[in-house]
Amino acid sequence: MSTPVFPNLAGVITLSDIKQKGSGSYAADYIPWAKVMQLLNQHCNGWVPELLCAEGGSLVHKAPNGTGFLCISFVNGDHSTPVWPYAITDNRNNPISLDKISSRDIADSHRRGLCSAAAAFFSLAYELWAREEVMAVSSQSIETQPEPQLQQDLPKGKPAPVSKKKGQSPEPPPVSSSPETVIKDELIAKCMDLIQAKLDRTEQVAWIADKAAKWDLNGDGSKLKQMNADQLQICVDELSAMPALKS
Repeated sequence: MSTPVFPNLAGVITLSDIKQKGSGSYAADYIPWAKVMQLLNQHCNGWVPELLCAEGGSLVHKAPNGTGFLCISFVNGDHSTPVWPYAITDNRNNPISLDKISSRDIADSHRRGLCSAAAAFFSLAYELWAREEVMAVSSQSIETQPEPQLQQDLPKGKPAPVSKKKGQSPEPPPVSSSPETVIKDELIAKCMDLIQAKLDRTEQVAWIADKAAKWDLNGDGSKLKQMNADQLQICVDELSAMPALKS
């Protein structure tokens, strides 16, 4: 039997495919398993994942220490990839004993395992595992205008005075902002200062577009205002680590 040439999908993923879970030092980039399968179906022409059974027909294989793992391969007609072992783990990435493995554990590890195997055999999303740069999304796929707050080229006129009709009730006093809103406003201000200090106008557009794609910020208007406090803190930390913009 001839050795098949596996499809090479390096460079297929874009920043818009990447999602992020966790926050701060626990933040992790990933691609949903459904997106991985969609890209495989689109580019791999018949290669599908398969679980190899252990002795007795179980999908779970027994490790020497009594924990379990899956054996995954991709098949296409008479051709198949080598076997790719993948441990069945809990949410802290610890292997689970055979007698405690549930159907949910098997399903979750299968989804993660096929993503791992796709990176190994087809280089699909290998960039995330190797921590290499992923190309930016097309400018046509997401709003890439600079933040409204950063557009300082336009002159700002004085607000027009508001006329009050005779007998009109006075305006109610402003409602004090919640602590969360105050924190977000401070982070947004800090983030805007850093964007202007660390990035030129072209880089500002690309940087904001990348964050909007990663976190699914699809609303109109300011992308920074659509971020939560954890995401804003990630932005501040990332920008703070950048060198200052050369004058």
